[in-house]
Amino acid sequence: MIKLGILDKYVISECWLPFSSGCGIVTGVWLGADQVREAFKLLANSNVDLAIAFSIILLNIPKILLVTIPVGVLWAAFLVFNRLSTDSELVAMRAGGISLFRIAVPALLFGLLMTGVCYFIGEVVVPWSEPTAQELEFAAAYDIPFRKDIEDFTYFERSGGKRLGQGSLKRIFHVKAFKTAENELDRVTIVDFSRDSVEQIHVARRASWNPVNFAWELHDGVTYVFSADDPSSQSNTATFKTLQIPAGKGTFDLASKLAQIKALSLVGLWELMKDHGQGDIGRGVSSVDTESLNKWTMRFHQKIAYPFSCLSLALIGAPLGVMGRRSRTNWGYVQTGMLVFTYYALQSALNSLGDTARMDPIWASWLPNIILAGIGLFILWRRDR
Repeated sequence: MIKLGILDKYVISECWLPFSSGCGIVTGVWLGADQVREAFKLLANSNVDLAIAFSIILLNIPKILLVTIPVGVLWAAFLVFNRLSTDSELVAMRAGGISLFRIAVPALLFGLLMTGVCYFIGEVVVPWSEPTAQELEFAAAYDIPFRKDIEDFTYFERSGGKRLGQGSLKRIFHVKAFKTAENELDRVTIVDFSRDSVEQIHVARRASWNPVNFAWELHDGVTYVFSADDPSSQSNTATFKTLQIPAGKGTFDLASKLAQIKALSLVGLWELMKDHGQGDIGRGVSSVDTESLNKWTMRFHQKIAYPFSCLSLALIGAPLGVMGRRSRTNWGYVQTGMLVFTYYALQSALNSLGDTARMDPIWASWLPNIILAGIGLFILWRRDR
């Protein structure tokens, strides 16, 4: 057990306020610029009430905190050491024989604490909150009741929209029941607007999604065809045993998004890699599904490496906050902003290389932290001199 001294408790206590303000500001900006905007779009494009939209916003906060907590740690370490330097407290500490490396230890302990918080949020909270938010958004956009056993619902298939509930209307599905055990839709009625000159109505006893042909497979039904320009004209009727309707996406494909790879825990990712991969898991070698396995492997190492960015950012934020003895301006603010931009740009670039198997997933995940920690140690050594 680590025994904290007076210096450690003092510096850590000073970190809480700037951390809360920095993390809160970035989280608020992110929510206002993205999640709140999308929530109001959902309100405008569907009949969802305000409580559901507010719930979706709240459920997306844990995912955002995983990104903003490291920024808050950097901001806290920088501001605390900047204040200690401005108030000459650092001079007093160093005059008492305490090195800058020892003074920086509480900032590292604070970063280590936030690393644990990030792991807790990523492993416990996000695997529950993110799928729940997506289920609510899916149910609201397509007017499907939010429950596991779906009965008597209407599903709108659209094309051209980037998000759920947007794009031109292509087909309307009315389903009496969704049999989860058989993975089938029961008593289906489909109004098809995919053709310009005619409209079709398909009525089937049951339907299922064919993932091989990317088509809806209707069984035991009848099709009504009539002119879209003149609905009063004679319509054609045809019965069928099996009918396939080509489609870009199906309900099962959309529902599968509710279990995206980002919402899986480390245990879940490890199980996926074991089930689908063979050979060296760390390098993504597989004879079953190499592309998917590589993405899972990359995500697995990201979930381990990314929380440690709190530690790396604390290590670099503390020395940047130290002002020179005769300095009247503090370039630390500019340097901090540049390093944050460089870190996240490097992380995005290396993650892309890891996802496409052009770089080992372990190196792609850990290299940004290693580079940042190296820069922080170098600056700390220079400032200590």
